[in-house]
Amino acid sequence: MFKGNFSATAIGSFPHKDVDDACNLVLKTLTEIPCWPQLPERDMREEMCVQYTEGLPFLKLYPEDRKIYVDMPDDNTDELEEFYSKYLSEDAELFSISQNFSIGFMNMIKRLQEEKPEGMIAIKGQIVGPITLAGSLKGTDDIPILHNSTLFDAVVKLLAMKACWQIEKFSKFNIPKIIFLDEPYLSSYGSAFASLKKEQIVDSLNEIFQAIHKHNALAGIHCCGNTDWPMLMETQVDIISFDAYGYMEKMLIYKQEIDSFLKRGGILAWGIVPTSHDVNEATTDSLLEKLESAIDSLVNKGIERRLINENSLITPSCGTGTMPLEEAERAMILTHDLSMKIKERYK
Repeated sequence: MFKGNFSATAIGSFPHKDVDDACNLVLKTLTEIPCWPQLPERDMREEMCVQYTEGLPFLKLYPEDRKIYVDMPDDNTDELEEFYSKYLSEDAELFSISQNFSIGFMNMIKRLQEEKPEGMIAIKGQIVGPITLAGSLKGTDDIPILHNSTLFDAVVKLLAMKACWQIEKFSKFNIPKIIFLDEPYLSSYGSAFASLKKEQIVDSLNEIFQAIHKHNALAGIHCCGNTDWPMLMETQVDIISFDAYGYMEKMLIYKQEIDSFLKRGGILAWGIVPTSHDVNEATTDSLLEKLESAIDSLVNKGIERRLINENSLITPSCGTGTMPLEEAERAMILTHDLSMKIKERYK
């Protein structure tokens, strides 16, 4: 069974425009669990809510005008039938992410084949979550397609196949494979999405988690704000990534749920390294103190320290794609150094 043991990974986005520079940073700082870099500054098509849309029925994308929307006509049977036919074939190659939408994916695969880090224990990919994608994509009526059951179902199945495609490409590496769903929109659960039932959220996430598990990979989810953490722990997710720098107390109140989650093999990815200007003031020691204080509080509430240690990862609090380059690189170096330091402390 995969154990986190405070190894470091990242959410996925980087501010670089040069793919080699981004890959170099990943290889330097994520020696145990590298991820492929998303480069939203390079091209609109690499933005989180655009990158995984290839193959979505009725999609209209105009990168030169920075426009994306869905236009589903009344006569929509043929295009939907074609989409579901591809999905039912279970051929993930039909849902590939092309170079135009992700120059970082195949570049990182190639680099890892050529210079696989000696201590590499897993490999991580990522997709946008279905709630976030369907909540951001709008139809011609300017209403998010989250509220269109036909299009929402297509989004869920599209993303499941995008995850499976990545896992198949990762099969070159005989190590555990991880796919994160990036779900920032879940921080608005209960307000903007009052009409979205909890069951809808759980079922849509579980459909993707099940597809990932079917391909013998681990499923993670990242939410950079506060959300209904017990709801996520009730899903079939393996790893929950949260902003431990900004929302630590919001998570730690769920002692019983965290204990149950860890005991079933769940892993917490502590996003303890800030992805704001605070990164300039942060040090490895200050972040270590903050993290150890949180762990101590869980131990004092009765959660076994060994369980926490084995089932923890270290990450930045969010993606670094919108950060100034120097700050993003500092965040990644801190992530690496903190991981090394806390591993030494608890080995």
